[in-house]
Amino acid sequence: MTVQEIVTRVRAAIDELMENDSDFLRESTDEMNLTRVIVDKIGYALQHIIENAPLDKLDDSVFEVYSAAELASNFSIDTDLIGHVKLPTDLLRIIEARLSSWSHFPIPESDTSQVYLMQQDTYARGSWDRPVNILTYNGKQRMLEMYCARTVQDTLNFVFIRKPAASSYSADNLSATVNCPAGLQASLIYQVAGLSMVAFREDVAASLFAIAARYLDPDEGKSE
Repeated sequence: MTVQEIVTRVRAAIDELMENDSDFLRESTDEMNLTRVIVDKIGYALQHIIENAPLDKLDDSVFEVYSAAELASNFSIDTDLIGHVKLPTDLLRIIEARLSSWSHFPIPESDTSQVYLMQQDTYARGSWDRPVNILTYNGKQRMLEMYCARTVQDTLNFVFIRKPAASSYSADNLSATVNCPAGLQASLIYQVAGLSMVAFREDVAASLFAIAARYLDPDEGKSE
């Protein structure tokens, strides 16, 4: 999907919600300024959508893994069999972080949680058959601590998504490609539209955000 396609679809989404006030935007801003407003919101919207999307709506187009060289410099297992992973500074979301002896990927816990305190006890901490992942931050570097490996020969399977740069897209390059999984494109359009409308009509923006949320996860709120 190109930036131009997003701009066209966002305009259509806004027009659809403002059919009784179709001249509002044209009176509020000129065509080029509106395009710039829309393009400026793409990076922010894309980050929000990918960060909150159900896992089954994501795909390999946004997944990354560490190269062999990156693994060599960012992953280690200490003498207590605790795995240590230096996380990318632009990390948005961890899809999987699992040692080769583990049967599953445990969702990472915070270093402020009770689970983290338990890891300080040798007898209570996680192990290869009941693993625990903990996200930590020392003020300089975000880390993932993995409790624990079966042996120091365990390898790491680490799949993640980097944060899209908010300034990645420009109204001067409308042919640029926006890397968004197919299942999230409709949600992206309405999220961009909502962000674009905040400065003009908050009521319309709220409606557009609600549509984006429904496209993102149709099951959300069904049981409420």
